Amino acid sequence: MHNSKNITTGSYFNVNYISYVFIYLVYSSIFVFLNNYFPILFFDVLNINRIMLAFLQFLAYSVLLLRPVLASIIDKYKINGYQRKYYIIFSGYIFILIYILMVFSITNIISFGFFLILIFLSGTMLDVSTKSLIIDISPTNQSKKTSFFFIAFGQSIGKTIPLFLYLIIINDVYSIYSWNLLFITSSIFLLPLMSIIPFIREIKQEKSPIIENAEGFNSSYSNDMIDYPNFKKIFTLFCIFVFFAFSDIIFVYPFFPFLLVKFGPNKFNLFNFFLIFYFLINILSGFIATFIIKRIKPKKIILILIPIIGIIYVLYTIVDFAQFNLFYYILQLAL
Repeated sequence: MHNSKNITTGSYFNVNYISYVFIYLVYSSIFVFLNNYFPILFFDVLNINRIMLAFLQFLAYSVLLLRPVLASIIDKYKINGYQRKYYIIFSGYIFILIYILMVFSITNIISFGFFLILIFLSGTMLDVSTKSLIIDISPTNQSKKTSFFFIAFGQSIGKTIPLFLYLIIINDVYSIYSWNLLFITSSIFLLPLMSIIPFIREIKQEKSPIIENAEGFNSSYSNDMIDYPNFKKIFTLFCIFVFFAFSDIIFVYPFFPFLLVKFGPNKFNLFNFFLIFYFLINILSGFIATFIIKRIKPKKIILILIPIIGIIYVLYTIVDFAQFNLFYYILQLAL
């Protein structure tokens, strides 16, 4: 009862809410730099070896497959009596420091690839630890929803910061000096998290209830669960949707360099200005998703979105600038 009382205090959650905003502000900001602006430097300025970059990308994105393994490790092993707190702190610090090191070794593609793998690893652990903490400590569904709102809020701000910095700093897209200044400036924005992240709070436990629950689940496990009539259909449908929803990873690195070449520097800068409205799009998409899910079955939503996503990916290559922006924002709402 004592722990429960502490968990439900307003000050406890206020501290964590602030931490969630900063964690995901930095988290999403770094990945915008990595996926949107680093590729332009590599493809259009440094003209690095495409095959080598593709191989390093493959290795880095493969780290995402370790997500269940990392979740299992975090669930099983406590650090100093805490189930999540120190995983968040350590992975957060590593995430930031690796990005800073990457910025100062950006011209070496091998170093970049090594740091990219470490960023995906530490970023995945940071994300898994934080969201697991929310599930663990939230006493009600409403507190979970509030926590995830602050995560979405931080992500939205994090997506806009790189866009502002790009528009302010990059006057000549082919100037290596401008790019170095952009990435050094971006690393400075990460420093506030290093002072805020240690304040994240969690109740210290002698024995993790997660392990007990897991053991209880295994002892009562039944093969009948796998024989659920619609399990195979649902699983197959889910895999197809995930493939389409995340297939942009296939061309995420060539995508922004492609836009620069297709539309030219002036329209590309205009496109970056439009991206500032990510903040509004993300908030709007959350409200739309909540509204639709209450009225339409998730299965029907998935069946509708799969062809829409696939068609938009194809249309990207043939539409003009105005149509491209329209389809781009439709896709952001769909995803």
